[in-house]
Amino acid sequence: MTEAVDDRRTKIRKANQEIRQAVGKRVRLALAPQAIGAPTRIGRVVGALDAADGMVVTFAPDDAPGTEVTYHAHYILAVHPE
Repeated sequence: MTEAVDDRRTKIRKANQEIRQAVGKRVRLALAPQAIGAPTRIGRVVGALDAADGMVVTFAPDDAPGTEVTYHAHYILAVHPE
């Protein structure tokens, strides 16, 4: 395995751990441009689950009360406490 692949996997594990720690908390998500609500969205991370193609995050956005959206973790660039 190459060093670049190892580095990418380490970054993904770190990002996924950061997301798991945010479950139940109010945060600001920095999102990739192609994600719904980009560039940022504020709300609560409802949950996260590991799927075959990566982690999926359920998010309750402040700008749409009573709704939830899901994001694949690779669309989440950063998680900031709010």
